[in-house]
Amino acid sequence: MGFNFLIFDLDGTLIDSQIDITSAVNSVRGKYGFEYLSVKQVRSYLGNGIDRLLDKTIPKEREIDKSETVELFKFYYGKCLTDTTVMYNGVVEMLKALKSKNKAILSNKTEGFSCEIIRRLKISDYFIKVWGGDSVMGARKPDPKPIIELIKATNSDISKTVMIGDSVNDFLAAKAAGVSSIAVSYGYSDLGQIEQYNPDFIVKAPRDIINIVF
Repeated sequence: MGFNFLIFDLDGTLIDSQIDITSAVNSVRGKYGFEYLSVKQVRSYLGNGIDRLLDKTIPKEREIDKSETVELFKFYYGKCLTDTTVMYNGVVEMLKALKSKNKAILSNKTEGFSCEIIRRLKISDYFIKVWGGDSVMGARKPDPKPIIELIKATNSDISKTVMIGDSVNDFLAAKAAGVSSIAVSYGYSDLGQIEQYNPDFIVKAPRDIINIVF
C-alpha cells in the first residue's frame, strides 16, 4: 500500500518517558501530603494530557485548586523533562530509514514539552510538524480533528496517511479521521488492550514500521 505522511504519537511510541512523568506527578502529590504512586500506576493513566492525568492522580478528597496542580506539574515536569526519558531501541534507525517520508508528531502532551523533548533527544529535524494536546484548541486525541488539521496543514493525502501509536486514543482518532493505523506493542498498552481496537497493523519493534509504510 505505502504511506507518504506518517503521524507519530510520542510517549510510548517514540520515547519512554514514564519515569520522568511519574516523578513530576509524585512531586505534586508530595506537595499536598499524598503518598507516592508507582510508575506502573501512573503509566495506566497516561495518554490523555495533563488535565486528565492529574484528575486521576490527585485525590479529590479535599478541595485543591485544579489550575494550581496543573501549574505545579508543569513546573516539576519541566525540571525533570529528560532526566531518564530515552528513545526506544531502533527509533533513530527507523527515522533514518524513513527520511524520504513526511513525518509529524501528534501527542496529547503539550506542544512545548513535546518540542523540547525531541530537541534534547536530537530528532527534531526528522519531523515537519510537532503538535501537542494544546495545538488544536478544544481537541486532542481521540478527537480526529488534530489528525485532519495536520493533514490539511501539510497538504497531505488522507489515503496515504497513517497514525502510529501505542494507545486507544491513537487508534480511535485514526479510525474517526479515516486514516490507517499502526500499533506498537512495545509501548504503554499491552497487546490485549491494543487488539480490542483493531488497528490496521501491529508491530513489535520500530524497525517493523519501515516495511509497512513503504
